[in-house]
Amino acid sequence: MDYLSKELVKKYLEFYTSLSNDTLRYYKSGLNAFMKYFPDENKSWENLTVEDAIFFYRSYNVSKNTKIKRLNDVNRFYNWAIKQKYLVENPIETFVTTLRPEKKERAYLTEKQFKTLLSNVKDFHYYTYTLFLLKTGVRISEFVNLKVKEVDFENGIIFIHAGKGAKDRYVFMDVELASRLEYYLEMRILTNPSCENFFVNKHGRKLAEAQVTKYTDYLNDVMDGSISFRITPHILRHTFATAMLEKGMDLKSLSLILGHDDIKTTSQYLHKNKEALQKEYLKAMAR
Repeated sequence: MDYLSKELVKKYLEFYTSLSNDTLRYYKSGLNAFMKYFPDENKSWENLTVEDAIFFYRSYNVSKNTKIKRLNDVNRFYNWAIKQKYLVENPIETFVTTLRPEKKERAYLTEKQFKTLLSNVKDFHYYTYTLFLLKTGVRISEFVNLKVKEVDFENGIIFIHAGKGAKDRYVFMDVELASRLEYYLEMRILTNPSCENFFVNKHGRKLAEAQVTKYTDYLNDVMDGSISFRITPHILRHTFATAMLEKGMDLKSLSLILGHDDIKTTSQYLHKNKEALQKEYLKAMAR
């Protein structure tokens, strides 16, 4: 990518100051990955063609949905650059609008699986992390950045500061979670009472990305391959959402707890596993 192309990407990212740092990093990596894919060092945003986009789509060795996400990021960038009068045309828009992502059912743990997971997690910190994520459905960034002052034990409420580009909200604690969090706080204050973050590592400091990865690896190790997909904090969020709907929570309430701007996003959790469908079938046949 030439110097002017790099400067244009820099201006684009600076324009979206309301977005979170994670989102900005994702946009930047997507645009850079797209441009680096072409061997011609003189390629710039001004001389890209629709053939370049088609070449990228057909030969980039990732999933179809990931390729479409990358191209949508590039398409968004072009539309911004035209609006700001840095560029005069978007050579890939017509092609990108024809692409349709594959619809995949969101993976989640069944009630039996998440109970097994909790029973297998013996580490003091990791058990608390897992119970919290399964019972609140928060995003991993919200979990990592949660402050002690944001947890209201008296009223059973947790304030979630969502960061740039998202809405702050409240999530809630049942008796089991509140009890565990109080105990966790008592123990972890002994390690580092001055740390303002609620969840810390074994040394009493804020969790780093590498430690979240280590925690995720631990969850998969204790399940010892008994689940067909990789467990991640986002899978625990899916599990929470699915469980709440199965227990009768309405979509609007769940969307507020999850921090979704659009209820359509929440509706993606309206899936049924085979066991639930079979149960409903047998119930209907018995009438």
